Amino acid sequence: MTSVEERRRRSHNILLTAFCILIILWIWKLSYPQASLVKAYSNHVPSAPPPPAAPSSPPTPEAAIGKHLKLHASDIYEGTFNGTITDKVAVIIESRFRTNLIPLILHFGSVLGDAWPILIFTSIESVSQFSASSALDRYLQTGIVQVRVLPQDLMLTDADAFNRFLTQRWLWEDLSPSEHVLLFQSDSMLCANAARSVKDYFEYDFVGAPIAAGRGRGYNGGLSLRKRSSTLRVLEEWDYEETKKEGDKNEGDRFEDQWYYNRFKELQEREEAEGIQPEEDGAINLPSVEVARTFSVKTIDYPHPLGVHQIHKWKEDQVSTLNEWCPEYKLCSKDHVHE
Repeated sequence: MTSVEERRRRSHNILLTAFCILIILWIWKLSYPQASLVKAYSNHVPSAPPPPAAPSSPPTPEAAIGKHLKLHASDIYEGTFNGTITDKVAVIIESRFRTNLIPLILHFGSVLGDAWPILIFTSIESVSQFSASSALDRYLQTGIVQVRVLPQDLMLTDADAFNRFLTQRWLWEDLSPSEHVLLFQSDSMLCANAARSVKDYFEYDFVGAPIAAGRGRGYNGGLSLRKRSSTLRVLEEWDYEETKKEGDKNEGDRFEDQWYYNRFKELQEREEAEGIQPEEDGAINLPSVEVARTFSVKTIDYPHPLGVHQIHKWKEDQVSTLNEWCPEYKLCSKDHVHE
């Protein structure tokens, strides 16, 4: 009898122990659903040696972005602005705030990309109005768009005042250390459909929409790319007000863009006389009319430019073609402050 009771007690203990183990395993599985006994065991087994490294991938193939322009595919994406202005910057100078400036600046930012900081130079009274837009404020918070205050004694009330301002050192020294400066105005536009980018014109010291014969010389500055070092080189040698006093020696010296063009041509002719070619490092390099009109169009037409300027002055048949190529031109202003 005693032996029978012992067997029953032993069986009961075994069942109870098994039941407790099942309960423990069940609780563990609920607590760690991704775990398993196999994984737990494998953590204590020496791991196999890592597989040999894969061979390095071949260089990124070239991607054509235009008929005559090629870039490596890795160059198309320029990265993201890290908060520190380096070699390039886009600049708009508007002494008074207007609501149409917000969508214009946002569009320029989207076409240029996150690697391009945009600086808004404006009066101290207008600074707070730019942050009223939540869309623009996101860029202000990251530093991709920055608002800078113009000198308080500066009155940009007309074209002459604007010409004087752009031919003084203050702006160009304030843009340090950037070398490539994209100046744009509220009556200009970059076309999102363009195969070219602003970076494709970095080799030139000054490029803008070419000015038609009979209307002046050089390039229009309303949408223009300039090298800061070359601009300061001009300002080191010439004084804008002094050259204006010389009369009609150079056509268009009243306007800052044509004044700079005339000075660049003088430097270039001097270098060529010394045997220095435009393609050499440090030499003045100006684009031909054919190249300049691919950058921007104002008075000399081109079917697919990177940018346009003062569309409201174009002929009706010219504007009609823009509806397909560059419909965003409608964001441009018609009452530019500096006209």
